[in-house]
Amino acid sequence: MSDLNDANTDAAIEPVIHIAYSAVCFTGLRIELPADSPPNLLDNNMIFAECTTNDTVIQESTMIKEAKSTWWELTQHIQISTEIPSFMLSILSRHPEHDDYIVAQVEFQTASVISEFVMHDHRGSEVFTHWYSFGSVLELGFRGVVVSSGPSSIPSSVDGNSLSDLPTTNGRSGPDLSFNFGIDFLVLLSNHGNHLLRRSTQFGSEDDIQHAISALECSLSYTLDSDPYKRSRLSDLSHALGHRFNFSGDSRDLDQAIELGNRAVTLADGDQDDQLSLFSHLSRSYLRRFNSLGNLDDLNSAVSAAEFVVSVSAEGSYLKANSLHHLALCLYQRFERLGELSDIESAIKMGRLAFSLTPEGDELKCWALQNTALSLSQRFVRLGTSDDLEESISVGRKALDFIPEDFPEKYSMLSHLSNFLQRRFYMFGDSADLDEAIVKGIDALKAVPSTSPDRSGILDTLGSCLFVRSQLNGDLNDLTESISLLQSALSNTPDGHRFKPIILEHLSKSFRYRFFKTKDTDDIDEAVSAGRRAVAFTPDDDPNKPSRLNHLVCSLQDRFIHRKHIDDLEESISCAKEALSLIPDGHQEKNHILSHLGDAVELRFDHFQNRSDADEATSLYKSAALSPIDRPDDRLYATSRWASLCVKINCPSALEAYKVALNLLPQAVWTGKSIAARHRRLADYGSIVNEAATYVLQLGYTDTALEWLETGRAIVWGQLHNLRSPVDFLSDAHPDLMERLSQVTAALEKASSGDVNTEHFKGMTMEEIAKEHRRLATEWDGLVERVRALPGFEDFLGPKKLASLKNVAKLGPVILVNISPAGCDALILRSDLDDVLHIPLKDFTYEDAENLQKQLTKALSAYGVRTRASQPVYTTSEKSIFMKVLKVLWTSIVKPVLDGLAFSPCDSTNLPRLWWCPTGPLAFLPLHAAGDYNTNKQGTKLSDYVVSSYIPTLTILLDKLEKIRTFKGLLAISQPNTPRMPNLPGTEEELQKIKERGTNFFVQYLKGKEATPDTVLHGMATCNWVHMACHATQEKAKSLDSTFHLHPSPNYPDGHLPLSHLIAKSFPDADFAYLSACQTATGDESLSEESVHLAAGMLMAGYQSVVATLWSIRDSDAPRVADEVYSRLFKDGKPDSRNAAIALHHAVQSLRRDVENESDSLRDREFVRWVPFIHVGV
Repeated sequence: MSDLNDANTDAAIEPVIHIAYSAVCFTGLRIELPADSPPNLLDNNMIFAECTTNDTVIQESTMIKEAKSTWWELTQHIQISTEIPSFMLSILSRHPEHDDYIVAQVEFQTASVISEFVMHDHRGSEVFTHWYSFGSVLELGFRGVVVSSGPSSIPSSVDGNSLSDLPTTNGRSGPDLSFNFGIDFLVLLSNHGNHLLRRSTQFGSEDDIQHAISALECSLSYTLDSDPYKRSRLSDLSHALGHRFNFSGDSRDLDQAIELGNRAVTLADGDQDDQLSLFSHLSRSYLRRFNSLGNLDDLNSAVSAAEFVVSVSAEGSYLKANSLHHLALCLYQRFERLGELSDIESAIKMGRLAFSLTPEGDELKCWALQNTALSLSQRFVRLGTSDDLEESISVGRKALDFIPEDFPEKYSMLSHLSNFLQRRFYMFGDSADLDEAIVKGIDALKAVPSTSPDRSGILDTLGSCLFVRSQLNGDLNDLTESISLLQSALSNTPDGHRFKPIILEHLSKSFRYRFFKTKDTDDIDEAVSAGRRAVAFTPDDDPNKPSRLNHLVCSLQDRFIHRKHIDDLEESISCAKEALSLIPDGHQEKNHILSHLGDAVELRFDHFQNRSDADEATSLYKSAALSPIDRPDDRLYATSRWASLCVKINCPSALEAYKVALNLLPQAVWTGKSIAARHRRLADYGSIVNEAATYVLQLGYTDTALEWLETGRAIVWGQLHNLRSPVDFLSDAHPDLMERLSQVTAALEKASSGDVNTEHFKGMTMEEIAKEHRRLATEWDGLVERVRALPGFEDFLGPKKLASLKNVAKLGPVILVNISPAGCDALILRSDLDDVLHIPLKDFTYEDAENLQKQLTKALSAYGVRTRASQPVYTTSEKSIFMKVLKVLWTSIVKPVLDGLAFSPCDSTNLPRLWWCPTGPLAFLPLHAAGDYNTNKQGTKLSDYVVSSYIPTLTILLDKLEKIRTFKGLLAISQPNTPRMPNLPGTEEELQKIKERGTNFFVQYLKGKEATPDTVLHGMATCNWVHMACHATQEKAKSLDSTFHLHPSPNYPDGHLPLSHLIAKSFPDADFAYLSACQTATGDESLSEESVHLAAGMLMAGYQSVVATLWSIRDSDAPRVADEVYSRLFKDGKPDSRNAAIALHHAVQSLRRDVENESDSLRDREFVRWVPFIHVGV
């Protein structure tokens, strides 16, 4: 009520404007003023009303009567015909400094009363409220209508008034409540407060909730205990205080809300409608206080009150839907707190029922969806069922679709969806999920009010996402931003809030990872401190306590390793054992705790050399490794630790551990994941295969070692190979099974390789494609198992045995060189031997291979061989590095192998073929060029004995040996001036040489702008030979993005033809590829066992034989090498790709001799020019 005694108050319309209205007649407008109001109060204003129907004014008055005591009256008697279904009354106020304001537009209907009116100011804002009807007369109070931007002549809110200063009546302080209008002013005041509460809830206005509470407090303070409205006003104020907490974060609001709510409940007299409202508001208050202070009693009270509301709500009613939704939320939070599966099961069931009962278009529908999504996500965390995770994301998206763009609490839904997507990234490794999670997190942070208590949770979610991305890409900027966001979240979260330990745990993880990256001891101290606080804030019966203890275990171990303070290690062991005592059997987290306790006990063994510690650690690792409930990649961690410890202490169970590891590897890189995700996982565990092979070799199991190396290397290539293997042998006995397996295999092969522009995936979003990819992989696994259950098909698409693998040596010996920290060995297959020939490389170590690789990398970096166009400057030191590297390879690996084969130097015209299959760091070293280049003596270089080729796996060579293909044309590509790349004038000469050699054969030429990724791929489908004279780049961080640089086209605007697109293609007749480019056989150092490079990609695309380069070649050398190669391939008019390796050998030796003749000094021989050329395949 406006303080009309205030000298600074402009002329103001009296607080109560009421309209008496019968069924068909508007009777008048009265403006009531306090008794002591000045007579000229409205002198500067003109009040008028107009009545309209169908947009036609049927009556209006602009006349203000003289003041009559305490009120002004504008009387209009408007008779409305009963044939007119409705009419509009507009009450306007004019102010000398403003345009017209419509204070209210009220629409009446002759048969009923409309339940809402809309108030507009001249800026177009809207306010919604409700009418109340008493008998046959409608009486309306306009008291306290808020128009915050309007002139002072429009009524202001209750909160701005000094109620205590108004006149008193009957000895009571406060406003005169003795009106003669048939309606209690307290009803108007209470209604006004509730309307403001609703508006604040809908639009997020903090001012509205403050005004609402003032109105409700005033209404309650003048309500007698005997008043039947007492309990509803207690409950209304309780509800408003609870809502204000959302802005203030002040727990005193919640305390008062609960006190008032309980008082209201005690006044309930059994009226069911009253009970619904009172218990509903009370439950929400208890839940808010639980979220703020974490008191479990509050949560249980919230659940009990919510269960009562559900029990008394009418079946099928809106109230039933609302109460079910709230109970589902309470149960979801109790599951988070106590971990009882029955709570989350009930929460999901009730959330779905609430959704089904809610009318279309109602806001509750989106909240029911959102909370169901939360519950599904939590059940996934507990049980690991991917269907729950997929559904949580789907339902979360649907919830966002239900709300308008300006929905006040949209930030909450965005943040939850961000969290779901982050979880799916952890599950399947698709970086698109993580990217979207970060975008959604940023959008949520932009939308959340700075004063909202929810802001801390939003900051935490985004900070966690950035932490995960920093792990993925190693970006310290992401990590720093993650820590900043989490620290901000922490500073705004009070002790006792349920988010506090969550934020602390995430902050500890970020600090720990930054310590791992920077070795700053302050970071590991912060990690331990935050981890301890997270544990301290978590009650023992909280299901999240074991995981927080587990993370503290890891931080303490890291600090022990760094500082060697035994107290850290003992605390780590103690925390891990406490975590184990708290976690139930069957929980996914249990295996992590077992593994990390094993780590801690093994560290203690290393420190004190107490054998009992080693035995305990072995048992812990084994338990985690053999548990069927954990994810395969997590079990693989435990298995690798189990195996390495067994080797360390000479425990025979190492053999069992390695067998488990070999079985888990393909599961950890499941075909349902993207290839990039599979490669990331293999980068962590790829070396375990080499270690396993070394171990069984030491036991004398040579055949097993070879089979294991073949099974555990190039796993992704092997998976793609299996998907391209024919299954028509099933057609006679099992045609239906063959047909379905063929269909699923074809679709899965496209999904796995990224080629989804097919009918199967038509119309799907990227997310739907990823989901279908996983479904296909699951079905394919099941179909393969069905085939293996058939008699005679037990080994279908299984690991190849030695009996099959030894056929790979038909054309010459195949040498698989295993390099591991435990030892180095050469395993040789020969056509004339049934057994594997084992040559221990006693003078070579894993460290030697790493050092040679580093030296070679340093030399290449000094040479600057980044692109084919480079003209490097050489120094003596770098040249000597080449000579040293090649000599060590000769003396330590190659010469022992040649001696084992009993090979002697041969005439260059009759050299035998030999295939190398190197592993570990050796995969990046030029074995083919090994030799002692300090002498010209015959028999001191590998090239004096054999023609060398490389293969990524035995199986790939075995498959290609069985296929003989005839020449069907050569696609020749030259790129002398690729956009954004240095010019390559030598490529034109290179193509000219090919023209001269191929005059009698079909050759398709694509030069310059003609060569786009589209035209090249089309040409590759037509011609089964391809020559690519262009730039190429090996992407170290993302190997599948390694690319040929061509000219742009609509489908490839950057002109890049990446490895990922090459392996997505399958050219059935493909035969020979000559990659006269840069770095086409340079793999990813973190994936030495996977051969992820362009040359291997061409093999997977179907090519039998590939000429490639380990690093960039000189532009002037490329034409002469190509010329000599094609002179031999086109010899006698019969192009034969099986001669490619020999042709390249002679061409490179010719280049080498010419380079050596350019100077008399041995140290000036430019190894960098001839060494990079290699042959891959048949």
